Amino acid sequence: MNQQAYFHLTTNLHDSRTSRRMIVYRARERRFHGTLPQPDVYYMNMEEETLIAKEVFLLSNELDFEVIALNLCRDHMHLLIYCERDEVPKIMHRVKGRTARVCNVYRAAKGINPLDATNGRYEPRTLKDKSIPFWTQKYHCKVICNPDQLLNTIAYIRNNRKKHGLPTNPALQNLIDKNQLAASPNVIVNLI
Repeated sequence: MNQQAYFHLTTNLHDSRTSRRMIVYRARERRFHGTLPQPDVYYMNMEEETLIAKEVFLLSNELDFEVIALNLCRDHMHLLIYCERDEVPKIMHRVKGRTARVCNVYRAAKGINPLDATNGRYEPRTLKDKSIPFWTQKYHCKVICNPDQLLNTIAYIRNNRKKHGLPTNPALQNLIDKNQLAASPNVIVNLI
């Protein structure tokens, strides 16, 4: 029997973090024949953060999961959802895929190729559909086990922009306030 639970999900922009595996295999030093040893990140702007939030809320209706808390912070996303345990991979696949597509279209319309900041030293790596990688391949998932952890996670996500010293994104905040369920006292009932 599958069980519903709260999940704190985080994902990062492509090339914005260095994993233990990348360090062990010296991935950064070896890529593109040593011509690009440093991270090459094109950070989200406030419009992209808002576009991503809109898509996440649309997907929550389509895929039938609840968004309890959401925040986007320049190079990563925090998402607290309530859903079936075995739905998490499908949800994250769809969230990352749809938001990447929307942002790639937005960037292309602005004439931005985020991986072409190398002055022609290498050809940007594209995916099968000719889009440019946006998110990292993996994501982090933590199951919320008790009411205190849930309340702490909601507070952590809500305050994450402040923690990173980022300015308030009014359009993003309005969208979050309009769509989030975290203000509802019914949120904790499911954990008891």
